[in-house]
Amino acid sequence: MYPHNRFTHALTRTPTDNLSAGLTSQTIGAPDMALAYQQHTAYQDALRACGLSVTALAGDPTYPDGCFVEDAAVIYGDLVVITQPGALSRRGEADAIAAAFAHRPLIRLTGEAYLDGGDVLFCADRVLIGLSERTNRAGATALRNALRDYDSAVRVEFVPISGVLHLKTGVTELAPGVLVFSPLMQTEADFSFAECHTLPEREWHGANLVPINDSLLIMEGYPTVTELAAKHARTVHTLAMSEFEKMDGSLSCLSLRYHA
Repeated sequence: MYPHNRFTHALTRTPTDNLSAGLTSQTIGAPDMALAYQQHTAYQDALRACGLSVTALAGDPTYPDGCFVEDAAVIYGDLVVITQPGALSRRGEADAIAAAFAHRPLIRLTGEAYLDGGDVLFCADRVLIGLSERTNRAGATALRNALRDYDSAVRVEFVPISGVLHLKTGVTELAPGVLVFSPLMQTEADFSFAECHTLPEREWHGANLVPINDSLLIMEGYPTVTELAAKHARTVHTLAMSEFEKMDGSLSCLSLRYHA
């Protein structure tokens, strides 16, 4: 059900020196910016190693969370849905993302429809939309309607969650039909459609990973994920994300991957 067979491009946005002024629920210290820039560069290099052409937007210190570009848009085929992030301080981030995709069909969420792209998980046969602190039912419904207008066959399910920031903080798809879960996520949703793996509590942050074509991006320091990746992925790129973890960030949120 993936909206295209292969990704060809990625959009990123450079972090700013005031990254520590962004939103976070973590209490593990402020990012070391020199290291954060190194990690972001390595992340972009990994995207290129997966065969993607990377466009990097300049950071804007007005929006210290702006490097987490995934929250500002959802891309399905040629369709780009510009979101309305659930955090008021982040809503201006979407303007630069909309400008970058001005050549494609755009829909923009408005009114009381709030949604972060981090709450949207494309699986092999369906789209899961998390209902979280950042995404409300109106936002999820607006996205579902936009996706169905574009592709009437798309299967969309809502997943109420708690215990984690976004749906993709709590679960991602390592391979078609193989889901990896954070033990911190609480939900009553039915995931019986997939092979499910819940990580040990000490590895909770490792549940966010990114399949790209025949490759897989995983975070450094999570041995259970490393073992699963070795079983299911042809090529694995292991990346240090320590400075972005301090800001509730992880792999998927640092880019928008798409076919062009």
